[in-house]
Amino acid sequence: MSIPQKPVASALLLATAAPLSFRATSRDRSGSTLGVLLDASGAQQHLVIEEGGPEGSWMLSSALPRGHASFLLYESAANVLRGGNLSDDGAISYQGALYTIEASLDGNTRTAKVSGSV
Repeated sequence: MSIPQKPVASALLLATAAPLSFRATSRDRSGSTLGVLLDASGAQQHLVIEEGGPEGSWMLSSALPRGHASFLLYESAANVLRGGNLSDDGAISYQGALYTIEASLDGNTRTAKVSGSV
């Protein structure tokens, strides 16, 4: 299963993620927490990769778009998305450091994890 490794984050993604909450749904093989983002009504906001550019871009959607797979987020990735600001170089500035959100696989589970400080 091949997935882009470093989709691009956008200011719109961060603005959309800011008011959302994180709900733990499972653990990865090493025991780290994975989960989803929820809006104020409790509806899941699916994190997907939208086509475009060499690696695609991260997008949040209330309904899973046809032909897309939803990614579970590591809690650290959810925190960076919800609390970060887009820097000039496309990285996400969060608590004094720069990060990117990478796509990865944990077995057959698609995950979004923090990579940084870049």
